[in-house]
Amino acid sequence: MNVVSKIVKALAASVLLALSLSMPAYASDGGGAAPEPMVFTVNLGKENYLQFGLILETAVPEAAAAIAAHKPKIQHEIILLLSGKEVAKLRTLEGKKELIDELVELANGVIRENEKTGVKEALFTRFLIQ
Repeated sequence: MNVVSKIVKALAASVLLALSLSMPAYASDGGGAAPEPMVFTVNLGKENYLQFGLILETAVPEAAAAIAAHKPKIQHEIILLLSGKEVAKLRTLEGKKELIDELVELANGVIRENEKTGVKEALFTRFLIQ
């Protein structure tokens, strides 16, 4: 193997590593490494805050590109949604499941898709209320 081909392989490996480290917070059924979650910290009233990690799982790979393109708008809408939530409700399993449904609907509304063509699931990677 000559020096040029070694350099090309090293550069290709560096580019692939850089791309894999910059994966956005959504996933499709295509497999691969786990995506990095979006992390939110939101005030809940005057005395509490909520911190959670969120991965948006897509039904089709094309929806991942739409999420990436609209990520700031999705994050903004999620923060607004959470600002009206009650701490007591979010502490319950029912409240968390209800929030998941709302997050899926919210993301799909922003990217103008539905659960079959857009976001099919919202996954919490952490959920802390203090």
